[in-house]
Amino acid sequence: MLDPPMLLTLVRHGDAESSTNDLRDIGRCLSIEGRAEASATGQALASRAVAPSHAWSSPLVRAVQTAELIVAALDFGGVIEARDDLFPDSRPPSLFNALAELPADADLLVVGHMPYMAAAASALLDSHVGGFATGAAFRFEIRGLSPTRAALKWRWQGRFVD
Repeated sequence: MLDPPMLLTLVRHGDAESSTNDLRDIGRCLSIEGRAEASATGQALASRAVAPSHAWSSPLVRAVQTAELIVAALDFGGVIEARDDLFPDSRPPSLFNALAELPADADLLVVGHMPYMAAAASALLDSHVGGFATGAAFRFEIRGLSPTRAALKWRWQGRFVD
């Protein structure tokens, strides 16, 4: 009998307010549309019984807000961990190395940015995933960490693609 796999859900933050001279990128909040996207993503994940044991987010405001809206719809009693290795220009190996910190059967929600999310999804699949829209989610089953072996279970981009 196989051990249960690690589950990983990668989510790109919802649509954010535009940058202004008064608002640096790090402080940009979700727009009204972005809040709706994040809430819809949370409901979609709940409909697929996603129940994270851990939740990680980029420390940028729009990602934290997205994570908060998503976990509000899920069975999650933990604390969202803001991680410096999830900035937009971070590299996927930092995520893969961090997965080793978790139990083998963890269910991890990660909220971040482009180009990081697409790069991480592409690296997990060893194939280019194309776009990663705001509010989109990719759900993976991970069966090994060295090297990382993953299978895409489904993705959400306003609708499910199995």
